[in-house]
Amino acid sequence: MDANEFWNKIKKTVASQGRTFVWLCEQAGVSVQIMKNRIYKERIPDVDDTLKLLSVLGVTVEEFYGVESQFPVKTVVNNISDEEKIPVFEQLFSCGFGQFVPDTEVVEEYMAVPTELKRPKYKGHLGVVKIRGDSMEPTIHNGDKVICDDLGFDEDGVYAIIYKGKGFVKRLQMVQEGVKIISDNPQYEPMFASGESGEDFKVIGKVHYMLHKL
Repeated sequence: MDANEFWNKIKKTVASQGRTFVWLCEQAGVSVQIMKNRIYKERIPDVDDTLKLLSVLGVTVEEFYGVESQFPVKTVVNNISDEEKIPVFEQLFSCGFGQFVPDTEVVEEYMAVPTELKRPKYKGHLGVVKIRGDSMEPTIHNGDKVICDDLGFDEDGVYAIIYKGKGFVKRLQMVQEGVKIISDNPQYEPMFASGESGEDFKVIGKVHYMLHKL
């Protein structure tokens, strides 16, 4: 089964139950934006997310694929309920000159949602990414982890972005001609994205917390 067939079958199953794709993602505890990215890139989700989606739909792997399951069942063991956990992604984002973004996101572990972010707005829209580089010092340091959402641009602030195919965590400032991409470390020159950047510039979401070792 290729990606197009997979997603078409998911959509038909959701529609047959009188539900929506957003509802499915929220119930499965997966990011709506990440799943939409999978559809756009014509990629099937990883084993964990596939099992979550099928579980919510009440469909077994065997029923969905029409064959005996070839997937190993992988379980994440933790004491945090689905309502209170955030996925920690293997993917690195750069506070420097950019980190290439892979086609798939791998979840390494889960962590608890901070109290201030336990709101319906952020349910299923939070993730943790690791930072490489020093361009955001002294705000964010090399090796830190940040909690960000995937809700796009809200207002000027620090965001996870994709710029020219690379992942960054930078400060964004709206200006008349577009968006100024700023490093807190003055040794790095600002970058700029105009309305003509198209697919070269995408705001993933706002950074809410920085986690670092002492």
